[in-house]
Amino acid sequence: MAKFLKIPLTGVANTPEQLIAIDQVVSVVPGDVAGPGANPTTTTRIFLNAAAAFDTIQITHTAALVAGDVLAAFNAALTANPGGITSTLGSPVAIAQVPQQPSISGAQGRTVVTTAEVAVAYTAVAFS
Repeated sequence: MAKFLKIPLTGVANTPEQLIAIDQVVSVVPGDVAGPGANPTTTTRIFLNAAAAFDTIQITHTAALVAGDVLAAFNAALTANPGGITSTLGSPVAIAQVPQQPSISGAQGRTVVTTAEVAVAYTAVAFS
């Protein structure tokens, strides 16, 4: 039975997610087709072992807080879920959560967050 990688997409008209057959994936690399490693923070390419049709998929996404986290998320999703049918690509942190610094009066057991955490959003998928 085929296994799939599900990539959740944000802001792509009529396409909330993209499924890719895991058994066709040869490699995942950061960057776009402009050159080796070009735009590695906002694009990721998936090379497929496809006899026909498309052999490269380019995913556009927001930048992760830590370089390499998007590639790590792809690799983790490809190797995860050994008994399942679909593995979902996770979203690394793009903007870290910032708690308010403690005050003398105290927060009474609460942690006040001044900046909410934002995850990487996958915003486009292109087959070539």
